[in-house]
Amino acid sequence: MIRLLRAEEVEKLLPLSAQVNALHEAQYPDQYRGDATAEQVMCFFSERLEEGAQIFVAESVDGAVTGFLLAVPVVRDASPFLHPMRHLVLDQICVDEESRGQGIGKALVASMEEWMSQNHFQEWRSMVHSFNRHSQNLMRGQGAEVQVTRYRKMLADQAG
Repeated sequence: MIRLLRAEEVEKLLPLSAQVNALHEAQYPDQYRGDATAEQVMCFFSERLEEGAQIFVAESVDGAVTGFLLAVPVVRDASPFLHPMRHLVLDQICVDEESRGQGIGKALVASMEEWMSQNHFQEWRSMVHSFNRHSQNLMRGQGAEVQVTRYRKMLADQAG
């Protein structure tokens, strides 16, 4: 079952949030932290909800959270260079390692898209790291296409 997470339930996200963060920290330890407390993580998700984000959760029959998706609405006025924007950012998605391959990611995205239709959003965007093949495959499988290639270069330590 897929449903929206209530603000008082953010603690349920802790195990899966730790999984997705560990994956990113392993690849980019200079960027991603592994030392956040449970309170800090819960505060992060609570603040996103207060700002209008939606958190979709997948639950097993016994009520355990097996996946989540954090969707952040973006509404911007036109600029001299860009048309007005109204889209959702698929900011985070995680399916429990033991539950992968069961269509949970696909169901989370489908639920997000249903919410989008009901709330007059027609586009979603997501940034996926090059190492994250699971997310890349999920995005492509849901009909998303690569829009931008982002580059990064770390300069050698100049100190000393």
